[in-house]
Amino acid sequence: MPTTSSARRRPPPFPHPRSDRLLCPAATGQCPPPYAKDGPPSGGPSPLLQDGPAFLNKMTPQLTESQPVAKRTRAATKWRDWKNLPTDLVEDIAGRLLNFDVAEYLCFRATCKPWRDCTDNPRMGDGMDARFRPRNWIVLNRCGSRTGRTLVNIATGARANIDIHELITHNQLGTADGLLVLANKATDHICLLNPLTSAFSLFPPLRIDRAVNMSSMVCGSSSSSSCRPPLDPSKINGAGIDDSTSPRTLVLCLRAGWCPIVCAKPADKNWVYGCATELRPAGIVARVQSPVTIGGRCYFTTTAGAIMTVDLSSAARWPVMTFLLNEDPPVNAKISSFLVRSQGRMLMVRYMVGSNLVDGGGYDETKIFKWHGRPCCMEVFEVDIAGRQLVPQSGVGDNKAAFLGATHTVMVSTKKFPKIAANSVYLNCFLQRRGHFGAYHFGDRTTTSPKDYPARRSRRYFPCACHWELEDCLVRNVEKRYYKENYLYMDDDMRQDAP
Repeated sequence: MPTTSSARRRPPPFPHPRSDRLLCPAATGQCPPPYAKDGPPSGGPSPLLQDGPAFLNKMTPQLTESQPVAKRTRAATKWRDWKNLPTDLVEDIAGRLLNFDVAEYLCFRATCKPWRDCTDNPRMGDGMDARFRPRNWIVLNRCGSRTGRTLVNIATGARANIDIHELITHNQLGTADGLLVLANKATDHICLLNPLTSAFSLFPPLRIDRAVNMSSMVCGSSSSSSCRPPLDPSKINGAGIDDSTSPRTLVLCLRAGWCPIVCAKPADKNWVYGCATELRPAGIVARVQSPVTIGGRCYFTTTAGAIMTVDLSSAARWPVMTFLLNEDPPVNAKISSFLVRSQGRMLMVRYMVGSNLVDGGGYDETKIFKWHGRPCCMEVFEVDIAGRQLVPQSGVGDNKAAFLGATHTVMVSTKKFPKIAANSVYLNCFLQRRGHFGAYHFGDRTTTSPKDYPARRSRRYFPCACHWELEDCLVRNVEKRYYKENYLYMDDDMRQDAP
């Protein structure tokens, strides 16, 4: 593991546009096709997984036996001259592909050396460049392999199998704006890995800077070791990236305690707690969840729905948690709030349960539904960051579905995955086990029953892309809890089965 450099380079998972590593698992025959019950996504496989980039397939001259020899020769000559395209044209094509998906950009650069010389290398720098983050890609486990993973594009349906060799010495704790958050088993160093470009960023081990004791400021005492929660990888409850600093800052949300976040840069020696600008009743800043990176800033929410961000300006001695929206819901009920990224927008999904929704709650009765006799309400808002307000929405989108978890949230295209219900939200497995419903459909205001996930899960029940439905994988992955035992991070169920 590197100790003197914050970035490391190794061969990318896209070495050549015709590589078999870009093919779907079903095409290579290495393992059963993911989500076999769903069938292939509508429209067939993505151009990314075909023989070459999409733009290359469309522009390549098709030579047939019926064509004269002279025409075939001219076409072949034109194809060989493509590497000498004008620099401005190459940059324009590369920019368009990068706006569509970073994987298409990698395929473009892999075509020939002149095109690579005209475009930016995504593996240069600290590996955290916002342009090359795979925000639409999720990483799923692959059975039978400790380091094998299946990448799935939730917007286009593209899939690819890769091997993440860092998982031999690291454990995956979550994701931050598409980048994998890893923890070194031996040293507890935190790392960020781009699964597409293989760019690797190294952060300090999980130690707090004693010179800046944020716990004393929050707890109101000079000796606050009892107030400060232990900084352990098992406490991480999501991650985000703040691009307002140079180098960029990684923000980790913690599960419990008076200090809900810690921050660090690649060049730092220790992590620093964040301090809240306002002290509210117990619990309002004791836990934050579902971090989302949008517009270069990291946002997160409390369970009650207060949206916060981090002020990392040079004027502050420590990270300051500031409220973007600090309005309490108009009713006293049990509330769970989640932030969801949707095509450059930020949505808030608020789930409320309680009898007060009906008795003087001020809610329209048509928006209230009952689950096992309990009044419930599901609301969706678009977060207007500039205006600092919530704009009510009728749902998450006609062709979208949201999977809600405290660790992170995922918005999926239901066009590419038709077995997932459109304009719906899916609760994570822990809420479903606690007696809540499985999914809520905004169109007809109906709910589905929770699925019977095994309460004690052994390794044979570990969700994989080979045999599990995508819906079940996401329901499990958006809410993970890790415990450190013998340098192995496991979730709640696997911990019960540990020796």
